[in-house]
Amino acid sequence: MRPPYATVSIVVLCILSFMVQEFLAAPAAWDFVLGFSMIPAVVTGARLLPPDVPSLGWAFSLLSSMFLHADVGHLTGNMLFLWLFGDRIELVLGHVRYGLFYLLCGLGGAGAEILHDPASIDPVVGASGAISGLLAAAFMLHPRGWLILVLPGRRIRLPVPVYVALGGWLGIQGAEALAGNLEALVAWWSHLGGFVSGMILILPFRRFRGRSGARP
Repeated sequence: MRPPYATVSIVVLCILSFMVQEFLAAPAAWDFVLGFSMIPAVVTGARLLPPDVPSLGWAFSLLSSMFLHADVGHLTGNMLFLWLFGDRIELVLGHVRYGLFYLLCGLGGAGAEILHDPASIDPVVGASGAISGLLAAAFMLHPRGWLILVLPGRRIRLPVPVYVALGGWLGIQGAEALAGNLEALVAWWSHLGGFVSGMILILPFRRFRGRSGARP
């Protein structure tokens, strides 16, 4: 039983990034979010960040934005789904291939958000795009498989099949949209882009996994 090193690393990075946001004073915290979130208009060159905002460039923001979150609820929800689904896909693909798959799904989500509104100046943060790709991969591989809760030294099979968990996730997205958050607070297109990316990428990733992959 291989520990999900990559999933644990992603969770730790997300938590540490959120702690940095929380510990910074208000103006500095907002500058941090602006500099490391994905802003479509900055990526497309339609707008520039203020010169005093710390940044490593728009290309880096496509990656760094996956590890930032808007609030505790946003972080908690994403980490829960990542923990439940990440181990399953990491076991199939292996640590390195899984990490690449995760990042590509996140980039697919960012790309969909940019295509939807390339002039948007709203910062986009969160692991939702990448996690949507994990959900799509789990559904494509084992829709009737059971969710696995990973604890130190053991794995517990939960009485919830993948397709039911996916339905719950879709229900959450729908509820957020009906509540009027479709454009204002939820990066809906990022979720969709990540999900489609996961559906497209999982089969070639699974096919060329080599001997390191395993069936969950």
